[in-house]
Amino acid sequence: MPRDWSPPAWCRRVIVVGAGGFGREAVQWAHDAWPDQAGRIAGFLSADPAALAGHPAALPMLGDPATFAVHPGDGFLLAIGIPLVRRRVAEELARRGAVFVTLVHPTAIIADTATIGAGSVICPQAVVSDAVRIGRCVLVNYHASLGHDAVADDYAVFSPYATLGGGAVVEEDVFLGLHATVGPRVRIGAAAKVSANSAALVSVPRQSLVYGVPGRSRPQVVVTP
Repeated sequence: MPRDWSPPAWCRRVIVVGAGGFGREAVQWAHDAWPDQAGRIAGFLSADPAALAGHPAALPMLGDPATFAVHPGDGFLLAIGIPLVRRRVAEELARRGAVFVTLVHPTAIIADTATIGAGSVICPQAVVSDAVRIGRCVLVNYHASLGHDAVADDYAVFSPYATLGGGAVVEEDVFLGLHATVGPRVRIGAAAKVSANSAALVSVPRQSLVYGVPGRSRPQVVVTP
């Protein structure tokens, strides 16, 4: 039986955290996933009050996530594409009582044996295969895929077409660029980045930058936002 990814019954309104390009996309994916409950989507939070300027957004800006008052019945949809920013904003909201909802697009393929953590977003045409484990607040963008037994830890971000081979692991806060590939049973350390069109074929330590095919790695300077 297909799993029900609808917002939970306690969630009276959904608030989209992030009003950039991905935030606007996430609203569309939510409408596709929850056609009978799309009226629950109330608006956006962003530190930039002009983030929606020039875009025909039908939803209002509700405030800044740093100061927004969390109310019972609010469910938050995390729609920020930079891992460390996702974590910082989400944890600040969670300290004030925010609960994050999971979004799975109806065109995504999710194995019955896969587990998806709260607050994660699985976009159109993504594939989450057998026995995959996805942590909290992970973003799997469109056409990205995770092979059997792969693991994506909390706050990892998969850009479109990024791929994990079978048994591969990306640790917390990892960023995979467009068309990035992680080979089977390879482990990518926390807060590392695999650049667009690059292939990580050997494991790398935390805060590495992988670039090229086959991928070479070097330490990256990680600046906490």
